[in-house]
Amino acid sequence: MLRKLLVSAILLTPVTIGQPLAENQPNSADHSPSRVTVSEDVSHGFPAGRLKRLDGAMADAVSKGLIPGAVILIARDGEVVHAKAFGTLGGAGTPAMPENAIFRLASMTKPIVTTAAMMLVERGMLSIDEPVTKHIPEFASLTVEVRGTDASGAPTLGTAPPARPMLIQDLMRHTSGLTYSFTGPATDPIRKAYVDQGIEQMTADLPADEMISRLAAIPLAHQPGTTFEYGVSTDVLGIILERVTGKRLDAILEEMIFRPLGMKDSGFVVKPGDHARLASIPAGDPLGGWLTGWLRVESEHPGGYLSGGGGMVSTARDYFRFAQMILDGGEFDGTRLLSRKSVELMLSDHLAGLAGGPTGYSGPGYGFGLGFAVRTRKGEASYLPGSTGDAMWFGVTGTTFVIDPEERLVAILLTQSPSTRARTRPLFRNLVYGAMGD
Repeated sequence: MLRKLLVSAILLTPVTIGQPLAENQPNSADHSPSRVTVSEDVSHGFPAGRLKRLDGAMADAVSKGLIPGAVILIARDGEVVHAKAFGTLGGAGTPAMPENAIFRLASMTKPIVTTAAMMLVERGMLSIDEPVTKHIPEFASLTVEVRGTDASGAPTLGTAPPARPMLIQDLMRHTSGLTYSFTGPATDPIRKAYVDQGIEQMTADLPADEMISRLAAIPLAHQPGTTFEYGVSTDVLGIILERVTGKRLDAILEEMIFRPLGMKDSGFVVKPGDHARLASIPAGDPLGGWLTGWLRVESEHPGGYLSGGGGMVSTARDYFRFAQMILDGGEFDGTRLLSRKSVELMLSDHLAGLAGGPTGYSGPGYGFGLGFAVRTRKGEASYLPGSTGDAMWFGVTGTTFVIDPEERLVAILLTQSPSTRARTRPLFRNLVYGAMGD
């Protein structure tokens, strides 16, 4: 039943060491970039009347039960021009949504972890074209599932060696052959193995080394480098970052990204004093119990691996700092994390000539770069407004963002309404672009 709900909402309905790792720290003691204050000139191409219309539509989405609450943020030319909270933290009987609410990001974690990996690439500690086995020797004996038919025409399943090694690039663009248990075209035996082995930590913690050992025994769904298959690739990438640096993933991201950008409310666990700001999935959402049990962020889990594919929490203003850094070519308020050329590489389509693609997740018209879906052409059946080259992704909890270089725009929607996300993501995108006057 759970997989049917997920397939209908996620797939079938298109949405729609030793050295410090941080550098160029901001000078201010509290790491609060000045540009995060809301601009007094709230135009930047967004007329006040159109923003008011956007607010009315978001409030209407709350009153009609589409979402329990949300925080939205729109920035243009590096300035936050609109940020507002709507509804409640978790539905009826819960407190009003504060603008600094903390959300389970789910897969909006992936672009951040991939960015950290690219920072290590720039330092010569990692290379996107090197085999994953350089850092995960447990994968040396991986097999690939082979589908065929017998003499009577009945389907058969077998295994074969990989035609080529899995590369770091494959983890970044989801062409590794790794998958998820709950979405995508992988066969039922592979999905069952993921569940039986607890690969995704759905119900219990699993140490990183044990996760890798168990994953190595499950056949890949596709030959590496041939097919886009959304899955645990970024979780594996996060474990590689830990092995390369000798540090835990939370410490890596804190040192390399969160502290330099002033992302004080971001991480893998919500501090006890901040639990009152944590948004929750409404009790009536069919996916709520599963996701809340999976994305366990209220306390530390020292016995489990930190999920680089979906384990983070953050706020709208924190995520804006990260997204604006990407939009500005790797730099935010004088703090440079990546070179402009590295960002260009990340926001280029890396799926040309390969099978599959992110359409079932991003909507049509998108390829996939390194950590981000990237729009390849205007039109092409895409029902989402945007620009060629815009970058986006989302989380299963209902979160989403878009970075649009052509329009110099960042827009973020944070909500915790997984079952309606195929409706709320395109709604938000239409409202944002519809509010632009210039």
